[in-house]
Amino acid sequence: MNRFDEAAKTWDNKQTSIDSSNACVENLKKHITLKNNAQILDYGCGTGFIAFALSNETNNILGMDNSKGMVEKFNEKVKELNFSNLKAIKHNINEEDLPKNQFDLFISSMTMHHIKDTKMFAKKAYESLVDGGYICINDLEKEDGTFHAKHNNDGVEHFGYEIKELCKLFEEVGFEIISCDSVFIHERNDKKYPLFNLIGKK
Repeated sequence: MNRFDEAAKTWDNKQTSIDSSNACVENLKKHITLKNNAQILDYGCGTGFIAFALSNETNNILGMDNSKGMVEKFNEKVKELNFSNLKAIKHNINEEDLPKNQFDLFISSMTMHHIKDTKMFAKKAYESLVDGGYICINDLEKEDGTFHAKHNNDGVEHFGYEIKELCKLFEEVGFEIISCDSVFIHERNDKKYPLFNLIGKK
């Protein structure tokens, strides 16, 4: 069991995470328009903050997460709220491929810093999209390693990102960068941690 399996039980009490997810989605909608039948992959979906925020935009959202507890909580909420257009499955992108040429939007919030090989992640995301599909990466700007200090940086592979370097990496994979905006500021440990949205097109 990873720490997120246990954390899933109280994850929905994290109002700041809900607020940052909503900020991510609102920024995304400023830059792209999704068609009603758009297929969306929410990678690192957690209990569904991003997916539920997008549920009015489209009929087809698939969540993937490496935590069994998060996936179970996501699907419990889908059942409770009687959504027919959302589901989540367990997936480990380090070991498994994604469906190819399937999604209109690949969105991932506060997940990529847990994945060591950023270029692999970007490449698999690119391959999962249809031509003209979009990517939205929501994550931490470069930080000093204190954001996850409470958890001793367990499972953290990157202390945020230098945005220019990250944009260059995604361009190398094949994306056209549309925008890279600061969208939210987490405040903890008497410090401020900005979050960005990187939005690109295949």
